[in-house]
Amino acid sequence: MFPSYQIATKSTTCGSMIYSLMNGNLLSYDTEDGEVRTFDHLETLSDVSISHIAYSKEAGRLLIVYNNCNVDLMDGDGNVLNLSALKDKRILDKEVSSIYINGVMAYLATGFGFVEVDMKEGVFRNTYRLGFAVNCIAASDEAVFLGLSDGIRYCKKTDNMQLTENWKMRLAWGGFKAMCFFQDKLMAMNAQGLFALDPYNNINTSYSKANYTFLKCSGNQIIWGNASQVGFTSDVTAEPTIITINNKWTDISYLNGTYWMSEQENGLRGYKLDGSAFIPTGSIIQPSSPIRDLGYNISWVGDRLLVAGGINTTDSYNNPATAMYYENGEWTNFQEMEIPAEYPRFKLVNTTDLVQDPMDDTHHFASLYRGGLCEYRNGKFVKVYNHDNSPLKSILPTLPQYYNYVLCSALSYDAEGNLWMASTMKDSVLHVLKPNGKWLKLYYKELDGCSLVDKILHHSSGIKIITSRRIDKRGVFCLDTKGTMERDTDDKTILHQNIVNQDGTPYLPDQFYCLCEDLDGKVWVGTSAGLFVIEDVSGIFSSNFQFTQIKINRNDGSGLADYLLNDVAISSITIDAANRKWIGTQTNGAYLISADGQEMIHHFTTEDSPLLSNYVQSIAVHPGTGEVVFGTDKGLCSFIGDATAPEAELDKNNVTVFPNPVTPDYNGPIAIRGLVSDTEVKIISTGGQLVWNGTSAGGTCTWNGLANNGRRVASGIYHVVANTPDGGKAIVTRIVIVR
Repeated sequence: MFPSYQIATKSTTCGSMIYSLMNGNLLSYDTEDGEVRTFDHLETLSDVSISHIAYSKEAGRLLIVYNNCNVDLMDGDGNVLNLSALKDKRILDKEVSSIYINGVMAYLATGFGFVEVDMKEGVFRNTYRLGFAVNCIAASDEAVFLGLSDGIRYCKKTDNMQLTENWKMRLAWGGFKAMCFFQDKLMAMNAQGLFALDPYNNINTSYSKANYTFLKCSGNQIIWGNASQVGFTSDVTAEPTIITINNKWTDISYLNGTYWMSEQENGLRGYKLDGSAFIPTGSIIQPSSPIRDLGYNISWVGDRLLVAGGINTTDSYNNPATAMYYENGEWTNFQEMEIPAEYPRFKLVNTTDLVQDPMDDTHHFASLYRGGLCEYRNGKFVKVYNHDNSPLKSILPTLPQYYNYVLCSALSYDAEGNLWMASTMKDSVLHVLKPNGKWLKLYYKELDGCSLVDKILHHSSGIKIITSRRIDKRGVFCLDTKGTMERDTDDKTILHQNIVNQDGTPYLPDQFYCLCEDLDGKVWVGTSAGLFVIEDVSGIFSSNFQFTQIKINRNDGSGLADYLLNDVAISSITIDAANRKWIGTQTNGAYLISADGQEMIHHFTTEDSPLLSNYVQSIAVHPGTGEVVFGTDKGLCSFIGDATAPEAELDKNNVTVFPNPVTPDYNGPIAIRGLVSDTEVKIISTGGQLVWNGTSAGGTCTWNGLANNGRRVASGIYHVVANTPDGGKAIVTRIVIVR
């Protein structure tokens, strides 16, 4: 998994430990020994996308609330108890807006009321459906206080808190957004400032006037602040300390004389107070990771994984401009450029594609959904190409902010190093930037004004196959330039909007999402109506061209067959070294199917695997290692696949076995790598008996450590005999098994 630990937003303390919420992921920092520990869905936690954290000293547990209302309780050793009742409950407005800890009890404010969690016993105690949308909540030993849009209500615990009429109005004004108890005062924060309230009497003291964004009781202090001011005190009856400082702090925790600031994209950092100034005490706590949990477009270029985090939808304009790459275990997050002086309201948002110059691995281009084409060197911003300096034109050129309407997408390099891109909703949709810096505009009537082109495939035949995703010009556009981009008189083009399969069955998909060429030259197309195949690209310009749908025999004696993934929305397709197809869907997770489509090898969903989301936006397979990375709407995760690029010839010096020896604590697959395609592999005992046999997927064959009879093999030395498919060459190596 590749969770993001870059943007720090909240924190809480526990002994010498600071727990930090970064990008909705959890991290701990030990202030005594400096150890940083990350927690994720694969090894520790029950879910992804955390919204709130808080610690109960009395219960000795950290409360973790997820965006989907799932709840975890984690102790100091990392043991987790999951409480899923609120997540599973069918109830409206159950999203948790804030939490408050009083002793061992946690109070979760929701849109219907609030929920009590006994953190010591690890159970939900009560659910209060009051009909109030609760913005914030606070509790003492005697009563619970609710911050509502029209004021503050409270109810003593000795009364029946299930009855709405028992909730008395403490204040009939305010719009309070945060509350906490401090030294017998109810401290409440709204847009006008911070107030110290007597819990039950009409005594209200305006404590500090400003529109603050956070309020917290931490250590022996109460702390509040915004982007220009921080206030704190250890005595609510005394004048507070107010420090004016420009900052990006969204939360502050106090521990043993150090203020721990959640500094958004600058991570978590400790500060000491020196007079009226905060002085950093050490380095920023921010592990190498993606800057955000976004993975719309991903691809391997050699050993480098490129990631563009935006998304090609009209409602995602404010997505941050996320571009990054992963290599040698480290993440490089591209500079999110400052606003150009000539464009004071320019928005660098929603990076939808990222490509690397095939001649220079320090040189990258990124497409911005509405900002044009962005150029980077060494991860640093160089230039933006838009309406004023390139053929990419604004769709609203007469507006004062015309430069925020240059729609760019679908970046792809061809074999000659030409960068192809699309600028949709214009007459000339396709553009090419040549290695010498020259631009070409390519006009084709089929694409004139189309609303979204977001995939360009350079087929091995030289034909360009392009997805026009939606609305009236949706379909698969095919282009043969005959090798002369500058001359269009001999170009061949066609837009296939209506799909007819080999049985004459017609389809008219609402969306055309993706396409991919396999190792046999076939093109697999993913649509909202399912999966289709272009078997022979040479016939694609025929108006009578038929797509193919893979048929899977029912094997029930009926002689009938079903179309593979029919009516499943296919969002991504890629090919591994064994020509198998990895298929991502919008709602059903990810599939691995055999090269011919007849066998479903894997089906991963969030219910039965560590997959982060069932909406798989993109998939990339490393050809050398077989690692499969899934880009989802909740971030990136990977699976160690068993297909690697095959060797040109079978050579014992290239063949490795991992792990070897196989120790008693290992239960995973055993990989034999460095093979040629379709190598026949046999596992033979020292007595010469055949234990297991199989065939390599690309350059790797995996063995589960079981004999052909399904039983685990005993300790011993086993021979691996690998033969080329034609039987012309064989090599022998060994595996040591220890049980």
